[in-house]
Amino acid sequence: MTALGAVVLAAGAGERMGRPKALLEWRGRSFVRHAVAQAEAAEASPIVVVEGAVVIPAEDLGPAIKVTNPTWPQGQMDSLRRGLEELDMLAPGCAALVLTVDRPHVRPETVAALAAAFRAAPTQVWQPEHGGRRGHPLIWPAEWVPQLLALGPSDSPRDLLGRPQVTGLRRALAVDDPAVLDNLDRPADLARLP
Repeated sequence: MTALGAVVLAAGAGERMGRPKALLEWRGRSFVRHAVAQAEAAEASPIVVVEGAVVIPAEDLGPAIKVTNPTWPQGQMDSLRRGLEELDMLAPGCAALVLTVDRPHVRPETVAALAAAFRAAPTQVWQPEHGGRRGHPLIWPAEWVPQLLALGPSDSPRDLLGRPQVTGLRRALAVDDPAVLDNLDRPADLARLP
């Protein structure tokens, strides 16, 4: 089986939300714990949680390993790089499931199905798709992790997705889970949680 690890991006301050999203709660668990559960459903190992603006308590980590990104204010790409570097130290050459904490309502079975699709075609970049639109999380094959690490601080993984050599490798898995399109950024967005 192709090795699949996970990076959970939980370092942000949640400026639009008014507080860090990682520690917000839904259904009795923190948003970061929901993201870790999604990674567990995908049978990803290791799972790396990147903290920054707040310290993530041990009880919110489950089986995940926590790393701190002291330069988190530089943006999400900086935290992704920190998480991927840690993942590569723990499991060299593994693929990366990249999750954010602002989608706690993505069903774990959706992420498990995405991981199964990836394992059937492990050289492809996988995204869930709902209603003809691609969402999150993404799975990057091991061959593309170095390319992600090479992106500059003002770049985004979207920049890599748009490159011709990646475009042909992008695959979408149709899912019946609208949450893959729905990131929660503002207090009013929390009302959409089921």
